Amino acid sequence: DRTKIRPPAPVSFPPIMHLFRSLSLSLALACGSAAADFTAAVTQALAGAANGQAASAGAVAPWRFVNKELTHLSKGDLAQAADLSQLNAEGTDPLPVIQEYASALKVLGVELILVPVPAKAAIYPEKLAAGLTVADAPSQKPFLDKIASTGILVADLETLFRQHRAVHPEESLYCATDSHWSPRGAELAAQAVAKHIAALPPLASAAKTEFTVSAPEQLEFHGDLLTDAEKSSLPPESLPLKKVSPATAGASPLLVIGDSHCQVFRAGGPMLATDAGFIDHLAAALSLPIDEVSSQASGADQPRADIARRTVKEPDFWSSRKVVVWLFTAREFTQGKWRTIPALVKKK
Repeated sequence: DRTKIRPPAPVSFPPIMHLFRSLSLSLALACGSAAADFTAAVTQALAGAANGQAASAGAVAPWRFVNKELTHLSKGDLAQAADLSQLNAEGTDPLPVIQEYASALKVLGVELILVPVPAKAAIYPEKLAAGLTVADAPSQKPFLDKIASTGILVADLETLFRQHRAVHPEESLYCATDSHWSPRGAELAAQAVAKHIAALPPLASAAKTEFTVSAPEQLEFHGDLLTDAEKSSLPPESLPLKKVSPATAGASPLLVIGDSHCQVFRAGGPMLATDAGFIDHLAAALSLPIDEVSSQASGADQPRADIARRTVKEPDFWSSRKVVVWLFTAREFTQGKWRTIPALVKKK
């Protein structure tokens, strides 16, 4: 049992212009240097990973980082890519797929909110390599703004997490040894998403259910980024978590779809705990039971595929569901397949 509850020729300038030119050059060099330093740190971490190894050790023990997340961050600012499929490991562009799915849902009377979970190293770069700061890591905000400019609701958790850790450095928003956010990270994200969607008509008019959030208790665990040998030799990680009761699942106008970030601290077993995950805290924040379709595989494709199959047998699947929260790790933007999958499959 691995668990136990207990961020050209020189030109003559007037003196003041020399100052502005110097400051601009210094700023550009500083920004370039920061990007180079971060890229070098990622490259070094990936180079040190053994073949087939899923994670790399950080500069601060016992922090581990998912290699696919580091590869994703090495792509830099995705908003600057002329063709995102050139940066994607599967050769696909997620933007048209997301837009098509959002449009299909809109036709069905369903609102979509996209919730990408930032990479751990984008929030805690100093844990990856000594000397790095949050300002050194590439930001996904310009890319999220690009998605939002198409009319899709997007929750910017990266900005939220960076601001929160600056004010509350004592609260870890990610697990050091696991591939997921921490219980506090899940709770904070849920509260932020609730603010985005609480006033949407289908949710504002829905019948409310009262939930209780417990006082913090300690969760001790060995995360999924540790080898079996490390789990045997390293002390368990310990983080506070709050449980939500009663059960938060049920018939609801709100459906959460996505990857294991939906399940961690909620599904138990390898997901570490129950009743304390993102969905649980979202239910508590909205006073609303929540339906869920999630997968420990790709959060980009698998939930949509599961829903498409269900609609064959349940043609009225979307009739009672009016808002979809699509939660998945941000690395899917450059590592996911992003297949075109219909929201509703109609029998011929």
